[in-house]
Amino acid sequence: MRKSLFSFKSLLALLLFSLLAISAGAETSLDFSVFNSKGFEGKGPLEFGSPEDLIITREGLIIVADHRNNRLQVLKGDGEFVGVVPNIAKIDESKFDAAALEARKKNLEELTTLFKKPVGLAQNSQGLLYVTLMESDKIAIVDPRNGALTGTLCKSGKGQGELYGPMDIDVSFDGRIAVAEWRNRRVQILNDEGKCLKELIYQEETKKGALSAVAPRGVHWMSDGKLAVSYPLYNQVVCWEPNTGEVLWRYGGIKGNDKGMLNNPSFITSALGSNLLIADTLNHRIVEITGDGKYFEHHGRRGSRPGALLSPRGIALNREEVLVISDQGNNRVHFFQPGQTTLMLREVKQMALKDDWDNAAPRIEQILYLQPNNSDAHELMVNALYYFGNRSFNAREYDKAEEFYRRILRYRPEDPNIPQKLDAIFWAVNQSLIASIVFGIIATIAGLILIWVLKLLISRFIFTQSQE
Repeated sequence: MRKSLFSFKSLLALLLFSLLAISAGAETSLDFSVFNSKGFEGKGPLEFGSPEDLIITREGLIIVADHRNNRLQVLKGDGEFVGVVPNIAKIDESKFDAAALEARKKNLEELTTLFKKPVGLAQNSQGLLYVTLMESDKIAIVDPRNGALTGTLCKSGKGQGELYGPMDIDVSFDGRIAVAEWRNRRVQILNDEGKCLKELIYQEETKKGALSAVAPRGVHWMSDGKLAVSYPLYNQVVCWEPNTGEVLWRYGGIKGNDKGMLNNPSFITSALGSNLLIADTLNHRIVEITGDGKYFEHHGRRGSRPGALLSPRGIALNREEVLVISDQGNNRVHFFQPGQTTLMLREVKQMALKDDWDNAAPRIEQILYLQPNNSDAHELMVNALYYFGNRSFNAREYDKAEEFYRRILRYRPEDPNIPQKLDAIFWAVNQSLIASIVFGIIATIAGLILIWVLKLLISRFIFTQSQE
């Protein structure tokens, strides 16, 4: 009975630890221990003039809003230069007929005239690129495959569907376009024809006690359909319910560099899971918060050396967890990627999901050698040791099982299950001895009872004989 109960508990423990391994993978913090940068100040390829937003396209290209150079730069995923928009490079005209050349020339002239101070970038479900042009007060729609202008949205003005000082832009999964307007101090939500569906105006109390609209800078559609908006002048990020205009939560609101504080936040993007990354521009760092507006972690440090940031703006995270940042103060694009430990952890967690602990354990030991205090590695090692301990116990290799269970205490000294495991081993190892002792005691008691009965019978017999 005791052994069957132990096996049931062992099964429950394995299931529990497998779930813990899965959830640990989902909540792991980003790691930016490996980095490199591309670019410097200038007007040539991979030279920038105050880069603003950047995005990573579905094809893996990086597009940067090269603000003062009035253009977009297109890079490969590793930062290699591809081209610019407007595309002013010479082409082989012999490959085009006269009509095609004339159409291209006209499109390029229109795009060049329109492209004044690009700031925000977004891509819709068809792959078209939306660009906010701060000086033109328009949204340009560009085909990133050939750099051609396919249309524009809005005109300069203060009415609905008009723009005045547009900054960031983002397109939701259902095609709604959110635009932050600096001079109109509002966020407009537009349809794909530029018609205003909703205005979001955030107000704060002034020193005189009156309410005043606050100018937005960055907008980001979250995975649950909510809209995150940054307000640099009030050092705050606000989450909106866009359909009702209700404010759901706020992060920041106090100028500073401690937890919960911001200094001129600008662009926002998604991190791992439901977390958000905020370009905390004048704190020269990236702030990571949870999807419900709680502090999670700070990333980066101030400076001009590789790995340091100076007034970060646009941020994007790719599938390999490489964070790409437009480092505006240094006029370059920075690439931050996971280090060896993070990559090994990712591999180990995949093995853990398959219960392949025999291959996972040596890698966990490598991680602990590199980072002895890594909490994820500690939890994974505990899971592995439980697996090996339970397997040894079921194979009746009790000495090995005890060794594995005792090793768990190195990583989790207060584990409440270990005393139960060791008790189970004690009973399993000594069950034959205990059975012999119990049998001996029972036999002894039975012998004494028998002697007592015989003695009683003999006494009665003698007494009966004496009466006769």
